[in-house]
Amino acid sequence: MIQEQNMTFHTDLYPLIDSLVGLLKREILVYRELQSAITHEKVILLKPSLERLLESNGKKETVILKAKMLEEGRLKLVRKIAKMLDLGENEVNLTMLCSYADPHQQTDLQECQSTLNKLLTDSREMNQNNKELLNYSLHFLQGSVDFIHSILSSPSACYMPTGKIRPTGRNGKLVRTEG
Repeated sequence: MIQEQNMTFHTDLYPLIDSLVGLLKREILVYRELQSAITHEKVILLKPSLERLLESNGKKETVILKAKMLEEGRLKLVRKIAKMLDLGENEVNLTMLCSYADPHQQTDLQECQSTLNKLLTDSREMNQNNKELLNYSLHFLQGSVDFIHSILSSPSACYMPTGKIRPTGRNGKLVRTEG
C-alpha cells in the first residue's frame, strides 16, 4: 500500500515536472538570445555608434525582461513542487527532481541543466569581457577629457575667451642689468 501511494505521488508530480522542463527550454532560448545580444554588443563596442548602442541596449533589456518573467514562472512551479514534496523551496533543484521524474523527464532535466549551466557561464564571461572593453574605453576617454580640460582651464592657455591670443608672461627674471 505504501509503495502504491508513493507511485501515485510521483505520478501527480509528472505534469509539474513536464511544465518545468517546458519552461526551462524556453529559458534556454531566451538565454541564447541574450548571448547573441551580448555578442552583437561587443561588435558595436569595437566600432561604436550612439544609435547602435541604444538599439543594442534596448534589445538586451527586452531579453533580460523575458528571462525575469520566465524565472518568476519557474519559481512558482518550484514552490508547487516543493509543497507537494513537503520540502523548502531552496531544497528543490534539478538534480534532486531527477529522482522523482520518469526516465524521459530525467533526460530532459539533465539536458536543460547542462545547457543552462553552459549558457550562463559563457554569457557571464562574454559580459565580463564587454565590461572590461567599456572600462578600458572609459579610462582613455576620461584621460582625453582631462587633458582637454587642463589645456582650456590653465591660466597659460593660448587663447582668451575673446578668441585673441593671450600674451605670454615672461618666464625668466632679470638678475642683473649691468655688465
